[in-house]
Amino acid sequence: MSNIPIRNLRRGTFVAGITALALVAAGCASTPGGTTPDGERTPVVLNLSTTQVEDAPENAALWEFVDLVESKADWISFDYIGGPETIAPNDAAESVQLGAVDIASVCSCYYTQVVPEAGAFDVAPTSPAEDRENGALELQQAWHEEAGFHLLGNSIHDMSFIMHFGPRYKELDIENLDLSSLLMRSAQTAQPAVEAFGAEVVTLPISEVYTAMERNAIDGFAAGNVGMYKLGIAEPIKASLMADLIYVRYPILMNLNTWNSLDEETQTVLTEAMAETEGHLSDIFGPLLEEEHAQWEADGKELLVPSDAAQERIAEQARGSLWDRLIELSPRVQELKDLYATQ
Repeated sequence: MSNIPIRNLRRGTFVAGITALALVAAGCASTPGGTTPDGERTPVVLNLSTTQVEDAPENAALWEFVDLVESKADWISFDYIGGPETIAPNDAAESVQLGAVDIASVCSCYYTQVVPEAGAFDVAPTSPAEDRENGALELQQAWHEEAGFHLLGNSIHDMSFIMHFGPRYKELDIENLDLSSLLMRSAQTAQPAVEAFGAEVVTLPISEVYTAMERNAIDGFAAGNVGMYKLGIAEPIKASLMADLIYVRYPILMNLNTWNSLDEETQTVLTEAMAETEGHLSDIFGPLLEEEHAQWEADGKELLVPSDAAQERIAEQARGSLWDRLIELSPRVQELKDLYATQ
């Protein structure tokens, strides 16, 4: 499997494990754009973090966005301070919110405790580019601003949570999915979607999945439709159900004060580069998925492909439970669901 090339970004230093207050004090503030009295551009340096390791597939479009910005505006640069080895994923959004980090790629699953409405990214039926046109992004931006973020956009499309199984996959009827006799691992984000099919769900760290599958302590797990080799959990998978449960989105979050401090031209460059990147996300992620799925088959894993009608039923059952939970947590999410219903 090929890896995403590691970016040659300038690297800042960040001390893991220190308090949020210390992070704010140590954070590298951006220099706003604009021009000096002699007409020269004032540099803008944005420190950047990711919730996945630098060369993870989830970051593929992020680095294209970074390259695009720096090619369009020589006064803007990014200082990469690291991934989960630097800031724990569950703390990433708060680090942006507090101003310790200027900009970060943060899976929506990691910050619903800060912006509950971010959970709606998991069930959005349209692409990030379409959301920019249909008003969904504008709604999310307003909700994110209330929490101190400027939401630039989303850097992932075509990635989703699906279900992977051990030997008991042979008991499944993929046209009428019933998991009531299976014990499944799931991240908290996807748990309602898995439970919608009757499974008993346990929450295990992804690092424990390999051992649990190898020992038949669990019958399967919900995880991404790509990245299993990178995570080191591909080997015990016997079959994967090729039906999307929920989607994977990595919003690009900026500290709102940092965003507001930037000059209009710098803001425009960042916005347009994000929109341009969103416009060809499928060109970025499609080949990554094709490569990994081909490797699954080459390794003898069975790809279980339900009929189109069954895939639609699976999607409706899985995401319906999530919409219900989201609206219960934040009733205004109904506005977003209604918007999508008109698409």
